[in-house]
Amino acid sequence: MPDNYRPPQVPGDPLISAENVREGKRDATNIDDGSRVVGPSSPTARPTSTRQRQRRNTDVLSPERRLTFSVIAVLAATVFIGQRGSGLDDVTTDSLAPSEPGASSGSTQPAVSRLRVLVSDPANTAIVREIAGDLLIVESIVPPGGNGHTYEPLPSDAVKAATADLFIENGMELNPSVTRFVATNSRDEMPTVILSEVIPPADVISTDSAEEIASHGHAHAFNAHFWTDPIYAIAYAKKIEAALTNLDPANAATYASRASRFIERLQVLDVAFKAAIDSIPTANKKLVVYHDSWSYFGRRYGIPIIGAIQPVSFAEPSADELRRMIRQIINEKVPAFFGSEVFPSDVLNTLAQETGAAYHADLSDEELPGEPGTPEHSYEGMMIANVRLITTALGGDISTLAGLTPGVNPA
Repeated sequence: MPDNYRPPQVPGDPLISAENVREGKRDATNIDDGSRVVGPSSPTARPTSTRQRQRRNTDVLSPERRLTFSVIAVLAATVFIGQRGSGLDDVTTDSLAPSEPGASSGSTQPAVSRLRVLVSDPANTAIVREIAGDLLIVESIVPPGGNGHTYEPLPSDAVKAATADLFIENGMELNPSVTRFVATNSRDEMPTVILSEVIPPADVISTDSAEEIASHGHAHAFNAHFWTDPIYAIAYAKKIEAALTNLDPANAATYASRASRFIERLQVLDVAFKAAIDSIPTANKKLVVYHDSWSYFGRRYGIPIIGAIQPVSFAEPSADELRRMIRQIINEKVPAFFGSEVFPSDVLNTLAQETGAAYHADLSDEELPGEPGTPEHSYEGMMIANVRLITTALGGDISTLAGLTPGVNPA
């Protein structure tokens, strides 16, 4: 490992170490303190020995808990594999109707597969399900409503890892504890797909401060929340289609069809989102958010993220951090700021009381709106709700969003 390697300060922090990127070349403006951000100049592909290295890096759990999880996973996997041969899991799989009958070849319906896909986080799980439909069993390690940065895997998650046929993760150490947990408990032959490898290295935003970059000449840590930019979600969808096709080539045509239609809808969303954000008065076009997960969204639509209430760890901010945020909101004349259920509401209420800015608690980068099974409970539904909330709170016009329906392609 390089001498200049610096691990993430907090487990689950969306950072990537210097061993996966070279010296950055791209400069931009970071949040809050005006620090410079630098993108890496080389791809983030894992070296061929990464899986073995991850399996040796088992500091995410205590030895006792790792042993317990591993034993449970092995026993459950043994039972599960036996059930696959005996047809005992037919209720789980055969009852799922394909979402696009006849898409694979002529009038033949695509065959529902018993293959299992495990995903590292809820947001990317939603994108995978758009491509997989009902043909695969798609599960997230982090449950709906869970916080991926702080979630601790359960024994049942070890069973998911042990029985998965494919693992899809965001990468760039978004949730490193989940990555290590799956690597420890999964089968050696299970393939892993890292979505963030599709992001151009020069596009990656550093989370290091200007002082940190100046001290060592390049960035060490980077923001990994790419999916809040729908254009990057399109890149994710293409990589997911390829991964599912490799896993289940018999249904390749269906995955291609579903990916194409999903990408078409995201392109429509992108145009509507830009029009909505453009309608916000210039003086109000700024974001203060609960967590530094909106930088790519802000860059895409020209609405700068001027502050993150808790940019790193989801720990409650110190009194000094709170005072600085209050001063910034007042000085910048921020009309509204945005929180989430994963952040302590008493701190956000204090900010609202001290600054006079409106507090909106429903901005989400992972939790899907609506009930499971409804169109709103999707990546599209989440992003439409987010843009509607931001635009309304900051005084913009949401009429361009009126015709958007999750899961429905334009005529």
